[in-house]
Amino acid sequence: MSRAPLLERLTAPDGRMPRPVQPGWLLALMVANTVAAVGLFGDIARHVSLGFAVDTESDFLSSWHLVLYGGVAGVAVVLGAFAVAFGPRAPVVVLPSASGGLAALTLGGIVDAVWHEAFGIEASFGALVSPPHLVVLAGLVLLMIAPIGVVADGPSAPLDAVRSLVLALSVTSLLVVISLFTGYLTPLIGGSEFQAGAYVDALVGTSYLDYDTSRGLGVTLWFGTLLSLVVVLVRARTAPVAGTWTVAFGLLGLAPLIASGEVTLPLTAGLVVFGVLSDLTATRSRPHPLATGLTVAAMWAAMFSVIGARGDLLWGRELWGGVIVTGFLVGTATCGAIRWVTSPARVAPRADVGL
Repeated sequence: MSRAPLLERLTAPDGRMPRPVQPGWLLALMVANTVAAVGLFGDIARHVSLGFAVDTESDFLSSWHLVLYGGVAGVAVVLGAFAVAFGPRAPVVVLPSASGGLAALTLGGIVDAVWHEAFGIEASFGALVSPPHLVVLAGLVLLMIAPIGVVADGPSAPLDAVRSLVLALSVTSLLVVISLFTGYLTPLIGGSEFQAGAYVDALVGTSYLDYDTSRGLGVTLWFGTLLSLVVVLVRARTAPVAGTWTVAFGLLGLAPLIASGEVTLPLTAGLVVFGVLSDLTATRSRPHPLATGLTVAAMWAAMFSVIGARGDLLWGRELWGGVIVTGFLVGTATCGAIRWVTSPARVAPRADVGL
């Protein structure tokens, strides 16, 4: 039988899978994903253990990097075998998330090597939010959600034990990887009882400067997720006229002045940018994940630009660059997740009337 009919039997015209992908493929992908995740976990732990003594020597062939690259190579082998079995388009059509994850991991590895050569090896918080490391994170997240998507888009009948196990392991791996990169605020890394006198700092945090950095990163992560969540959820059910988001977030920028009597120009500028871009990308059509991610990233870029122009930007390139890239990732992920579970039929019709 030719490859094309095999792919046609595996996928429907809309790309969904009426016939489930055999568990063997999912298990093989899970093994490769796990190896890559272990390598990344070890590498990030090594970076964090350096403290602030940044190493300027290249570590492209370090032991943990080799484990990470081995996992990436395993993913490439699995997808290559899938292409041989079902045709060259099969990985992209049936396993788009895994294909995108492999591409992001490859790009992240190359950019990370160049970054280390130019700026040295990141340490402490820089290892968690370095833009090249976040590209690698994005690739791993895409790999981790690939089996989830395959199982969820398959037949709606109750899952068998193997697929349920794949789903459980994928969800667990996904949460572990994300928690690793948010080690400045997750209880899974440092542990915490959430009580006064019993709090245990997460992963990094050994000085008052560390505490300030941890709080700052946590605030930007939460706030970017919150804003994108509000816009995407509202836009999934209704279609406001042009200018709605600019007004809304422009007014929100006045909140610090009302609450404390102080003007926070950098944040206000960022919120106005967020509102304007939300109007451009989320009024006449359903927000696209990439557009939402770019909107959140632009908000933080505008805020840091104002601080830099003011002359008192204290964070280094890893921190402020990491916040911008993290904003892009959380905006994209939030919008993508909502689009995945929201029926297009529920999206309000196009709005053509402006304010």
